[in-house]
Amino acid sequence: MDDGYWPLSFAALAAFIVADAALYGFGSAIQNLNAGALEKEAEEGSERAGRLLRLMEQPAEFINTVSVMTNLIGIASGAYVLERFGRLFRALAGGAVSSHERLVYSVSLGAAGILVLAALISFGILIPKKCAARSPERWSFGAFPIVRLFMMVLKPFTALVSFISGLVLRAMGIDPDAGADNVTQEDIMLMVNEGHEQGVLEAREAEMITNIFELNDKTAGDIMTHRTNVAALEADMLLEEAVAYILTEARNSRFPVYEKDIDDIVGLLYLRDALVYAEQDENRARPIKELPGLLREAHFIPETRRIDTLFKEMQSRKIHMEIVVDEYGQTAGIATMEDILEEIVGNILDEYDKEEELIVKREDGSYLFDGLTPLEDVAGALEIEFSEEDRDNYDTLNGFLISRLDRIPREDEQPEVAYKGYLFKALCVENKMLHRVMAVLDEKEEEEESGEAAGQ
Repeated sequence: MDDGYWPLSFAALAAFIVADAALYGFGSAIQNLNAGALEKEAEEGSERAGRLLRLMEQPAEFINTVSVMTNLIGIASGAYVLERFGRLFRALAGGAVSSHERLVYSVSLGAAGILVLAALISFGILIPKKCAARSPERWSFGAFPIVRLFMMVLKPFTALVSFISGLVLRAMGIDPDAGADNVTQEDIMLMVNEGHEQGVLEAREAEMITNIFELNDKTAGDIMTHRTNVAALEADMLLEEAVAYILTEARNSRFPVYEKDIDDIVGLLYLRDALVYAEQDENRARPIKELPGLLREAHFIPETRRIDTLFKEMQSRKIHMEIVVDEYGQTAGIATMEDILEEIVGNILDEYDKEEELIVKREDGSYLFDGLTPLEDVAGALEIEFSEEDRDNYDTLNGFLISRLDRIPREDEQPEVAYKGYLFKALCVENKMLHRVMAVLDEKEEEEESGEAAGQ
């Protein structure tokens, strides 16, 4: 063909770019489509929405078409467009001179290749993908006829390619029909962190998503209310006494009921049930264990029960409280539906709850800790690291400090423990526990470090 027909080269390049743009733009559009809105359109009678949904449900044919078509475009552009541009550049550079023909031809081909590659990538891939991501519905519906035409024309070829690749994969011991689990928890967490950094997700939203994934790593023993803090009722308590206690002193609506001690739980008392029974005068002076049908069955779980499975179990059985037992069969504590939800959304307080701060930073730079503050929270507040052994052996600041003291302090004591540049001083000791602890910078350690620095 004469070089006078070089405009045909631009037309061919434009056709390749349009085909690339349609395929890549369509692929980007369906990835960003709102499937819920599309399903609603299909239910309302939209045929194009229905066709698009069917394609999204079985994307293998579309993916194969894109792969084949983009490869064909690359081959065709290399075989045709580059050749036409090579002739054009050779003519413009005076390629008629035979002594320089080879050099000029090589240079012109290289220049043409760079231009074609830049045009294909910019206008055929990057720009369409960005535009389609911003307007996915318009792009998906607009490009669908072109994509469907390519799929129909290339169907025999894509079927052949799929058949050959399937044979090779099976020979390698790989099932070609098995879906690949390409998205891992780490991938999702990276997306969450990136979304938070870019302002797409609020800090609270990102924290909740992170907490949901961490449910798999937590057990009932991690979230339970410890037995020492459980409000329980004696089975011999009179109904009127139980109701009075619940209404005046307790803030819960469900209570474990025990016979001898907290390790002998015989059922659960619901506030609503107690009030219904108390309407009958003859019930008020009777022990709650003697009122038939008043106590509900108590459900027991081990400390090692994972929270995710516990949540599903409590949902399916429609129960809100489980009794957690340790490896010796003794009551370790209770786990409620609220405890699980708080692991996701944080503390849930009602109008009767008093907000208790586990960590308080004071104006002088010191910290006040509740003895039951998790060790990891103490480390975060003070910006220190506890040893792996301490993290494995102790859950709370109280447990860590008791281990350092190697004894149970008396209630009139205020023992101190120095650790990692801080001095931990117990302010309140009750029931063999450090209930309130103050942490201040250890001045002695600072003076020693200053002296060593001065000596050097």
